[in-house]
Amino acid sequence: MAPVRVGHPARVAAVLEALTLDARVEADGATELVRDWRDRARDLRKRGWARRDRALLDEARALERDARRELARTEQAILASARVVLATCAGAEHPALRDHHFDVVVLDEATQAVDPLALVALLRAPCAILAGDPEQLPPTVIDPAVARAGLGTTFFERLARAHAADAATGVAPMLLVRQHRMHEDIMRFPSQATYGGQLVAAPEVAHHRLENLGVAPDPGRPGAVWFIDCAGKDWLDQRGGLDPDDDEVADPSTWNPGFADRTAAEVRRLIARGLAPERIAVIAAYDAQVRRLRRLLEHERDHGLEVATVDAFQGREQEAVIVDLVRSNERGEIGFLAEIRRMNVALTRARRCLVVIGDSATLGDHPYYAAFVGAMDELGAHGSAWADDAP
Repeated sequence: MAPVRVGHPARVAAVLEALTLDARVEADGATELVRDWRDRARDLRKRGWARRDRALLDEARALERDARRELARTEQAILASARVVLATCAGAEHPALRDHHFDVVVLDEATQAVDPLALVALLRAPCAILAGDPEQLPPTVIDPAVARAGLGTTFFERLARAHAADAATGVAPMLLVRQHRMHEDIMRFPSQATYGGQLVAAPEVAHHRLENLGVAPDPGRPGAVWFIDCAGKDWLDQRGGLDPDDDEVADPSTWNPGFADRTAAEVRRLIARGLAPERIAVIAAYDAQVRRLRRLLEHERDHGLEVATVDAFQGREQEAVIVDLVRSNERGEIGFLAEIRRMNVALTRARRCLVVIGDSATLGDHPYYAAFVGAMDELGAHGSAWADDAP
């Protein structure tokens, strides 16, 4: 029996629509029957009110009650026959699940699930498997005081720490060292900087390139990863100027028009090689830069290109990813780029091609970014914005 996806159909990915509970009920034929009963109930109600006929109104209510019961019966039958039920943490409280309990709960992206939401899912089974990466973004908690009070960490992190301190906890953390997404050169720096050099690329992805998809080679970007260094270009970041999408509104976020233009040029360079826009993602470090890039790349977005922040792209991947780091200034200020978990997310989204646009002079005082530049040098993947205009 295929898995059943519980949740609002509008929030479910198109590829999973056939697995939704609503779609399964529709395929069962119950929806058509329920619709017929409700149509009849509506007609009876209209006639009952028009004639002030209590018997017709009672019959309408009985039909509506039968429709609800039939729908619930069909939902319960489908759920009872499913070996796997898919839901978000909050979705685990779906009314159709009621008193359903399971043998095991598998909580994916567990390092982003705040405790109250995680508990909704975890209370559904006596055994839990938590999967997540504490070296990527933590839960989103708006109030810093609440985060400091405890919601800024997760069950996953606390259990892992407890096991490290006391192996008798019954918890067994395990690092999955084989990754199935990235070319080994894209993987190399995140593995060294964050995972103790333990990551291994699965054979089927270790050497895959855009060229394997029929994309023309690019002599100017010979490797799977490429760092475009904008040092000395005077493409300075800005803050407090006008919103790129509204010339009347001040934008409190940081943006960089020079970096945005270069990022847009790199997107078009990939497309000119034959890569479809829907296989390219642009990740920018700041909201204002995302807005500017969306305006610059409006045509490409109409054909499937995605432009988003780091936070919006966690847990996802794309064949080619361009990362715009935005920050370039004489003071060496890098803002929340200093949260290296954010950079770790950005650098690990690409499958076959990663292009990073940044200013080594601004980033270089931070040990993580200094190590990144050094790693690009070792790979021969350190280019200069002065070398070409990416047309």
